[in-house]
Amino acid sequence: METRQLESTTGFVIYDLPGADTYVGPARLGAKLQPDNAVMLIRALTYTFAVLEQKKSGATIGLKVDPDQTEIAVMSAAKELSEELQSKKITFNPGLRLQREQILPLLEHDTRNKIGLDDRNGISFEDELTGLGACAAVQAVTGEIEGQSFAIEGFNSTGLGIAREVVSRGGIIKRISTAKGCVTGSFEPDTLADAWMSQGPGCTEQLGNIGKPWDIWKADVDGIFVGSKPGAMAAQGANSLESKVVVGTSPAAISSKALAILRQNDAPAVADFMVNIGPVLSWFSQADTTHDQLRSLTETTISALMADTINHDDGPFLGACYKAESFLKTWQDPMPFGRPLG
Repeated sequence: METRQLESTTGFVIYDLPGADTYVGPARLGAKLQPDNAVMLIRALTYTFAVLEQKKSGATIGLKVDPDQTEIAVMSAAKELSEELQSKKITFNPGLRLQREQILPLLEHDTRNKIGLDDRNGISFEDELTGLGACAAVQAVTGEIEGQSFAIEGFNSTGLGIAREVVSRGGIIKRISTAKGCVTGSFEPDTLADAWMSQGPGCTEQLGNIGKPWDIWKADVDGIFVGSKPGAMAAQGANSLESKVVVGTSPAAISSKALAILRQNDAPAVADFMVNIGPVLSWFSQADTTHDQLRSLTETTISALMADTINHDDGPFLGACYKAESFLKTWQDPMPFGRPLG
């Protein structure tokens, strides 16, 4: 892993693996950003590329400036990185505290397919693909979703994509949580959409009586999707869930301690870098690829990879890690240190 300090503005670029064909990752903003805090964010993307057997690597740019300096910092960084950007060696996505329109100078030469940005009834197609990926992974673990109940930790636009996919397959959304609290019920996607789009994280207050934050970890569901932040699923949550299926939906959402506890409890854990295959497939798809084609490709790809890793003696999460690492070993020596765990 290489960290490069920017000279034209205060900030840094991290490249996860040496010798990659392409580097992709989030552009993040914050005066107190630290490179170490971004390592697992980009490692998760590296592992997604690896299970797809692509010689690409995660990366990130961190702009350590105040919000009112964003425009100047982005323009300066784009100029400094112009050679890499023009050659498509590195490309960025909007990340922490940054919207797409704020990083346009960094995206000027980005020729990836933009189909993932398409609006799909209030959410992006990327959010829809993540929801599809999460459900494809659960179905591989449980055999079916119909009649099963789920919780969504860190509910957001991706959570809405998950909810729509769960309900379309006959499942039930029983509980959601945001930074504002946790609420329990039986939620239809349209109800969740109206609440999220009008209230954002405050949607829980509109949906019912607010429960304790740790209620999200109750074991009275068949599975939980975890995606609020790195390490969101910690030891306490893992202990509470008994043997329920746990699905990471954002980078490094499951901590290393939580994974150890889940394995002890025979609770299957699904890696976020498997769930998030759909958006990656969309970036590098042909310009005439349709939504239906990408949905089908996402489901078949994840289902095949899950079938290949789900029955590993160490569980589906580590099985997926071993799958990624077997490809990384073909072109990385030494191997990168650390798996994508919070």
